[in-house]
Amino acid sequence: MKKINQEFKLLFLFLGLAVYFTLLIPTFTSADPMGANINFVNTATYSPSPSSRQDAGAQIITANINIAQQDSGWKGYVGNVSGLYVLKNSNNFSIYQWPTAASITGEVYISRNSSVNFSTGAISCASNAQMVTEQDFLGMGATDTDNINNTFNSTNHTSFNVGTNPVAQNACRAIALWVNNTLQAPSPSALFQEVALFDTHTLVYAALINSGQFGFDNTTRYDFQVIIAENHTSPTGNAYFFYVELGP
Repeated sequence: MKKINQEFKLLFLFLGLAVYFTLLIPTFTSADPMGANINFVNTATYSPSPSSRQDAGAQIITANINIAQQDSGWKGYVGNVSGLYVLKNSNNFSIYQWPTAASITGEVYISRNSSVNFSTGAISCASNAQMVTEQDFLGMGATDTDNINNTFNSTNHTSFNVGTNPVAQNACRAIALWVNNTLQAPSPSALFQEVALFDTHTLVYAALINSGQFGFDNTTRYDFQVIIAENHTSPTGNAYFFYVELGP
């Protein structure tokens, strides 16, 4: 009887260790997005010089004037993503690290929320009403051509996962960012896609990573391009928080 009890103890010890070590094994495809560190590179804006003419008096001059006015209601971020997979404790000590593939996949998420809820069922496609709430907060009018609803006016994008939450193809409001100063039609194959999500609290902009592609200026290769709405009444802008989810 004593021998049987010892065997049961060994069996339970073995099972306990098996469960423990199983929990230590990272699953790259199911981890929620995490807060990301940003290394500033540069900021650029458009400021054209005014045209001039010198005409003699006693004339009526007919002139057609054209302008591309910078939109202060939006700002854009472009750049590259690097990282690795780690297994570490709450004190930031790692027990092991794994490199990512040379060509990174995944998503960059940007939100006014400093603690986005990425858990299963908490985050989903942003609805029309939710986007209206966000644009109202930012001082955008319902009839503004550049409000959030009018900007995210397509539902064409590829499928992807937000942590363990699958987002089906063409399920959400989305846009495609320009390449080489040229419009990209929103589609599941567009190079730089951006999708509007909501986490039960705030709008979340999801930029789908497409590693090493020539971007809007056609001179630099980027992993992501994204535009986010800005407060129309605040000259200093809102604070936005950045999260990244690396693909497998």
